[in-house]
Amino acid sequence: MGMKYGTLLGLDWRDMLRKGFAECFRVLRPGGTLVFKWNEEDVPVREILALTPEKPLYGHKSGRLNKTHRVAFLKPNATNLPRREAE
Repeated sequence: MGMKYGTLLGLDWRDMLRKGFAECFRVLRPGGTLVFKWNEEDVPVREILALTPEKPLYGHKSGRLNKTHRVAFLKPNATNLPRREAE
């Protein structure tokens, strides 16, 4: 599984994920959606979600043992309306 999805090595993996969430929200457009997938084989999803101040819209469990979570976030904007592209 590590070869397929990668691994979080070392003692600073929480900081790596915290910075990763921050970067995702930095580059995400206002009103944009982030879908995050996590398998809680070793670390519960609640510990991962605690690494970001953003609150998820919803989450969904899946997989044979219900250990895979997909969590959706929405980056707010001033009006929460879709942005109009430049003409």
